[in-house]
Amino acid sequence: MVASVAMAPAGLRGLALPARASGRRPLVAARQVVCQAGRDSQRTNAAAADVPVLTEVPQNGDAVRDIMVPEWAGMSYDAQYDDLFSKPLNLRKVTPKPDPEAQARVAGAKKIPFSDVYAKPRSKLFFNREYTAKDKMYLGYMAAVHAGALLAPFYFSWGNVAMFMGMYFITGCLGITLSYHRQLSHRSFTTPKWLEYVFAYCGVMAVQGDPLEWVSCHRYHHLHCETPLDPHSVYEGFWWSHMGWLLDDQATQQRVFDTSNAQDMAKDPFYRHLSQHYTWHVVGQFLAIFLLGGWQALLWAGCLRTVWVYHITWFVNSAAHAWGDQEFNTGDQSRNNWWVGLLAFGEGWHNNHHAFEFSARHGLKDGQADMTWLVIRQLEKLGLATNVKLPTEKQMDRMRIKPATISA
Repeated sequence: MVASVAMAPAGLRGLALPARASGRRPLVAARQVVCQAGRDSQRTNAAAADVPVLTEVPQNGDAVRDIMVPEWAGMSYDAQYDDLFSKPLNLRKVTPKPDPEAQARVAGAKKIPFSDVYAKPRSKLFFNREYTAKDKMYLGYMAAVHAGALLAPFYFSWGNVAMFMGMYFITGCLGITLSYHRQLSHRSFTTPKWLEYVFAYCGVMAVQGDPLEWVSCHRYHHLHCETPLDPHSVYEGFWWSHMGWLLDDQATQQRVFDTSNAQDMAKDPFYRHLSQHYTWHVVGQFLAIFLLGGWQALLWAGCLRTVWVYHITWFVNSAAHAWGDQEFNTGDQSRNNWWVGLLAFGEGWHNNHHAFEFSARHGLKDGQADMTWLVIRQLEKLGLATNVKLPTEKQMDRMRIKPATISA
C-alpha cells in the first residue's frame, strides 16, 4: 500500500540488453528460476501461473515472454540494484527475486530486529542529500499534521474520540483498504459505479494521493515486489519501506513515473478530475472539518486520524514485510502479521494477499480477522458487490509451503 507520490511524464527508453560475449552455447531453458510473469497492464492478478524465466540473456538476443534479464537470479538485492540502475529503466520488465542469503552477506547489510531480513539503505535518508521542492513541501506538511496529532490528547473528549473512530473507519477501511486497494488496484470485486466513486472519495479523504497515482504505484509494488524497482522494498531498510520512500521524490519517481499501468482509471473522467484537482479536495476536507467542529475536530478527526491511518497503512509495507509468518510461497518477504491485520482492517494477512492478489478476502482462515472482507460480504448480500473473487482450495494447496520446506 502507498501514500502520495507525484506523477511524472513517461519517456525513458526501455532496457535493451546485448547478447553475452562468451563461448557458451545459446541458452534455451537452462538455469531457470520461478518468477511471476508480467501481468496485464490494466490490473495485477496473482492467479497467473508461475512462469520459468531464463536467468541469462539468450545469445540470439530474444526475450522470453517479454522478459529479458541478466544473471540476476541468485544475486543479492544490492547487486541487482547496482546492475539495474546502471542502465536505462523499463518499469514493465520483471526480474527474479533477489536471494535473501546473498543479501545477508552484503557488506553493510543489517538484520531488521526480530526478523530474518537483511537490509541496506540505498538512498541517503536524512543528511547529505538534495531535497527537491516537493520533498520540502511534503516534509513541511508531515511535520504540521504530526504536530497536530500530538496536540490532540490535550483536547480529549469522548465526542472527539467518536469523530476519530468514525473517520478512521471511513477513510482507512472504506477508503484505503476496500476502495483503493481491493477494488481499484486489484479489481477483487465490482460495485455500481456510483458506489465505487463514493468509496474512492473516502480514500481521497485519507490524504494518501489521488486514486490513479495510488493504484499505479501499488501495482508496481506487486509487479516488482522486493526487487530494486519496488518503490518501497524492505531490503532498503525498515524506515525506507515504512515512510522514507515518500520523502525522497527523486528516488521514488524512478520506479513509478509511468502511470500507464492504470489506464483503466485514466480513461474515467471522475478519476481524471481527482488527479487534476486532488489538492483542492484535501484542503476542502480539512476546512469542512474545522467549520463543522472547530479546532478540536480538526485535531482529532483531521490531524490525529490522518496520521493514524498513515502509519497503519505504512506498517503493511514495513512490518508486514519483516515480521510474521509465511504460509504461501510467494518468493518475497510478505508476512501474515496479526496485529497489522487488526489495525489495518485485514490488510496484515499480507502473505495471503501476495499469494492471491486478486482475492477480495485476505484473512483466508477462521481467526484471521478481516473487517474489510466482512464489509464486502455484506455488500454482496445486498446485491451491491458482484464478481467477488476468492482463491480456490486447489490454488491455495498449490501455493502453500510444504512442511518439509519450512526451516526450523
